[in-house]
Amino acid sequence: MSDKDPTEKALFANTFGSLLAEEPERFRSPSKRKILYFSYLFKKMRGFHMKSAVEISKHILLFLLIVLSLILVVLFPRDVEIRAEGRAQTVIYDFQFSWSVYQENITSFFSGLYQDKSLGLTKYERPVEEEMKLYFSRSIKIIMTAFLLSSIFGILKGVYDASHPSPLGMIFGKGFTWVLQAIPDFFLFLCLQWVLIIYFKDYVDLFGHDNWYSFLYPALLVSIYPALYISRITAASFQEQSDKQYIMVAHSKGLPQAFITFKHVLKNSAVPILNHAGSMMIYILSNLLIVEYLLDYKGAAYRLFEAFNVMPVLSVGLNTAIEPNVIIAFGTSFMLLVLIVQITSLLIKRMIDPREGGV
Repeated sequence: MSDKDPTEKALFANTFGSLLAEEPERFRSPSKRKILYFSYLFKKMRGFHMKSAVEISKHILLFLLIVLSLILVVLFPRDVEIRAEGRAQTVIYDFQFSWSVYQENITSFFSGLYQDKSLGLTKYERPVEEEMKLYFSRSIKIIMTAFLLSSIFGILKGVYDASHPSPLGMIFGKGFTWVLQAIPDFFLFLCLQWVLIIYFKDYVDLFGHDNWYSFLYPALLVSIYPALYISRITAASFQEQSDKQYIMVAHSKGLPQAFITFKHVLKNSAVPILNHAGSMMIYILSNLLIVEYLLDYKGAAYRLFEAFNVMPVLSVGLNTAIEPNVIIAFGTSFMLLVLIVQITSLLIKRMIDPREGGV
């Protein structure tokens, strides 16, 4: 057992201290102590994997239940009759539910999925899988870039907010964060878009998805609110750590503040931040539609909205049919992203924190 690992030595002593005290002769040789130590690591690894497997199973089960609920809701019959009656030609919206139609929708969906290994065709007579590949490949660049920007700038902003409690620091720190979070995201997106159109329209093309850099501006917009969210979590976690004994010991040793902040405090604040990684991804996905729609970026959220066939008015003969297979495919893909982030953050959290079963 290495002398450079005091945490492991303490855990080892707490676990096997009584055994060594009761039978010191049995474990006097270094080889037997190594065997005892490796058996301790094996038990700890087994406990780590068991706890992780249970938590991951819960997340997967919840994911499957949500996907099943999505399928049942989307396949609900929506055959409506829109007609005009009377001298005033009043538009009547009539709907009658049918269990047989509902059962047929569910049966045809799962039979096509099982027999044809396909989600079917879209209203453009293209396979759903092709449209998934086309549209999702555009949005994934926005999502991953926004997640990275939110994580980096959110943590840095949280560190700044926690490190500047003075009145001036409050203006540019927590106060600025609160003001930005109080502004509706739709209004903030419109203001930023208006500024960029006026001052930068001759330099970059802000609309569409044809240029190689087209995903950068949407990713920047999408990352604003998740970054503010993570900054508040980081600042709160840093404030909880500020009065801990190891901080005072580090200061007494004359260690630089930057070293203490990023080496010790940030490491001990990682678990609360990782606990909110899934929520940050949900923030990103919830803002994705607004940004793609405003910027005419034909991504997955844009195509999902199109599949709902939203109409601003009702008129006689209006086609109200949706694309259930497209909605199920894109909705499941978005939820799968959240699941991946939750499982990844869970595994990282358990590896870096001994209290979570880390090794």
